[in-house]
Amino acid sequence: MTTMNAAVRSLQGLPSVRRDRIGAMGFCFGGGMVWRLATANPDLRAAVPFYGANPPIADVARIKAAVLAIYGELDSRINAGIPEVREAMQNARIVHEIVIFPGAQHAFFNDTWERYNDAAARAAWDRTLAWFDRYLKGV
Repeated sequence: MTTMNAAVRSLQGLPSVRRDRIGAMGFCFGGGMVWRLATANPDLRAAVPFYGANPPIADVARIKAAVLAIYGELDSRINAGIPEVREAMQNARIVHEIVIFPGAQHAFFNDTWERYNDAAARAAWDRTLAWFDRYLKGV
């Protein structure tokens, strides 16, 4: 987490970056890391974890970022944690949306693998861009 927090600070120090408009996205292991960064860094304004494992549930209440969590319907292992993280975010009143793409498996966004789902990937990308547009552009 130290390295990820250092990366956020580094971005915030760039003259071309609005320091209050930092977002993160990640896939699979990277999605889990985005969850953890969101629990550890109050400067993160928007987070989009793609089928990432939940962070420690006790840490969810520390999230300040708006979270768009993306999952594939057929990913039973990762999806088993959705109810718990959803409840934790609702209880903590965290701005969030959980999207589960029908017929999609874990890693459905990876276009180099047989699990790639073009329709789900395109829709997820559109939602990701809209999320960042909404929570990072601002005035």
